[in-house]
Amino acid sequence: MNKKVGNFRHIFQPIKIGRMTVKNRIETAPCVPFLASIDNDVTRELIEWEKAFARGGAGIVTIGDTPIMNETAVKAGHILSLGTDKGIGGLNRLAEAIKQYGVKASIELTYFEPGKQYSPNDLSVEEIKYIIDSYAKAGFRCLAAGMDMILIHGAHGHLISQFLSLRKNKRTDSYGGSFENRARFATQVLEAIRDKVGDGLAIEYRISADELVPGGLTIEEQLEFVKSIQEKIDLIHVSVGNLFVPGVSHLMIQPTYVPRGVNVHYAERFKKELKIPVTALGSIDIILAEKIIAESRADMVAMNRAFIADPELVNKAKAGREDTIRPCIRCNMCIARAHPFFLPLRCAVNPLAAREAEFINPPPPSRKKKVIVIGGGPAGMEAARTAAGRRHEVILYEKDDHLGGTITMAAAVTFKADMKQYLDWAVRTTVSDPNIKVRFATEATPKSVSAEKPDVVIIAAGAVPFIPQIPGISGENVVLAGDVDTGRAKVGEVVVVAGAGLTGSETALYLAQQGKKVTLIDMLSLEQIDANAPFADTRTLRRMLQEQKVDIITEVRLEEITEKSIFIVDKNGSRQEIPCDTVVLSLGVQPREEVIAMFADIAPDVKFIGDCHNQKGNLYSATSEGFFAAIEL
Repeated sequence: MNKKVGNFRHIFQPIKIGRMTVKNRIETAPCVPFLASIDNDVTRELIEWEKAFARGGAGIVTIGDTPIMNETAVKAGHILSLGTDKGIGGLNRLAEAIKQYGVKASIELTYFEPGKQYSPNDLSVEEIKYIIDSYAKAGFRCLAAGMDMILIHGAHGHLISQFLSLRKNKRTDSYGGSFENRARFATQVLEAIRDKVGDGLAIEYRISADELVPGGLTIEEQLEFVKSIQEKIDLIHVSVGNLFVPGVSHLMIQPTYVPRGVNVHYAERFKKELKIPVTALGSIDIILAEKIIAESRADMVAMNRAFIADPELVNKAKAGREDTIRPCIRCNMCIARAHPFFLPLRCAVNPLAAREAEFINPPPPSRKKKVIVIGGGPAGMEAARTAAGRRHEVILYEKDDHLGGTITMAAAVTFKADMKQYLDWAVRTTVSDPNIKVRFATEATPKSVSAEKPDVVIIAAGAVPFIPQIPGISGENVVLAGDVDTGRAKVGEVVVVAGAGLTGSETALYLAQQGKKVTLIDMLSLEQIDANAPFADTRTLRRMLQEQKVDIITEVRLEEITEKSIFIVDKNGSRQEIPCDTVVLSLGVQPREEVIAMFADIAPDVKFIGDCHNQKGNLYSATSEGFFAAIEL
């Protein structure tokens, strides 16, 4: 055995699934990047997206969320369709692109209607039979296209699981009432598919082991159901939750506040009681994957966001380079951007995600350039690494004695371990790059930069906190959220946090977990604050704040700060005093206009990236701007 595989020898053991042998125990969990054409066909962008995962070492690559009915795909747009034969050719190109790397190609079959709440109770028997036939025809199209496996989505409150659920299924005919009747739809779907494809396709079935809602499907019911169908399938994919019920999304799409592998125990229970292989999933990284397989808690492990962050993660682990794997921070920006608006997927830490076709073979630089990067935060580090990867000479100025910028604050609190992992990775891969010289504790000046005679200067000097001009704002009892998170500022026992966005809310949670009495205030409503944030994250964070008894007051303006209290004014003009020992400010950032002016003409090519020239203040804008500033140099 390759010695480098030693740390991961269990996940690199082949496994038999149906009639096929998979080279390792890792599959990509289904995900739709919205890269198909507007008429639901395969594009070069989609092929390169899936190829990245196959090339990166996955054993199975799963194409996500593919409707069995063409009208569904047409309504959604930019997703594939299994509803007509016209898509078979494109799907074959996609399957071949995956399989050229010795990887098995799978595709998820779904039934849904965009923007519509559907129910088993609304369907006639004729409509049910039409849907069953549509599943069978979709399965056959997958076989004709050269796929190796299909994944039936029977989880998360979608139609198949609704038929199973007494909570949702109120039918009184042969599709409702008894367990056997409620399982009939799923059973007939599987039988119809198997009649069409025979043993030519392996079938994986996705299930919510527990819907985690009152009256919803429980693990005992789901075990009984899977035992009844296990002769008809080859692999069971164990998830949890119900997409259509608020309050459980954090266990379906776990944000950073939820422990990794939180749902693995469900897969472990299924493995103990079933004859077929079991797939575990849910915020699993490569180290946890090895542990799960080594301990026989599951037979396969599915990962999605980890692959989006670094498609090469399996190859890197196999080569003994796991410390170079770019970690997912579980911010869920990928899902929050794509799914509600059917936009191309993006990743906060991987600017190449879903843009592989655009940059698969960038033209080489016309010449080697000297590149100065000012600022060692996330934007500056991304720019420096990208420019160095293009074989340019890079000098990175950092005024502090460490790299990281604002993410050192974001990574400081105990429940942001994912961000700390990313920070460590970013710093490690920057300082170890032989084409990057880092000058720590060095403030860049026009004179020092000019002396280097650079071809390109990239300014990533960060932003400064926005501090409103109100009475008492400069008092000793007023501190910044970042200083609280890093321990540079101490607070009293009664605290007001001004600014209920992500940063302020996380600081409020951090303080409340220390036993402080915390009030969180904001000018906007919660709906406005959370409008563009990932729903799994905001729901989880709001729930945790509620559990910690944090008072949240919205639609108020901070008017005055005194030594012992603050005064706020609501939208009706009513004034209220809130006693407190400390006021923590988290009111956003503002660009460093003086830096822009200072370096505007310092070199033939000057670029401004990240917070120093915008007010976005998020990791995605930092990394993407850093990447694009450097990739075409």
